[in-house]
Amino acid sequence: MVTIRFKTQEDKVNGYYLLSLKGSVRSLPHGVFEINDFMLKFLEDENIQFEVVENDTLSETEKIRNTPAIAL
Repeated sequence: MVTIRFKTQEDKVNGYYLLSLKGSVRSLPHGVFEINDFMLKFLEDENIQFEVVENDTLSETEKIRNTPAIAL
């Protein structure tokens, strides 16, 4: 999974729409979205500007909450 932030409001609207049609996208606080790695190609093909957000920008609580559960 990759966390991204769109550069402009127009990119945010168009990017979210494209991602929701092609697969799944999760909205996180502060304009951050979580998508699968392969979804980046769809954004690049449509020239939608985005930046990959480092995981350090999420607080520890958000990291724990957003981590998928693993059954042992």
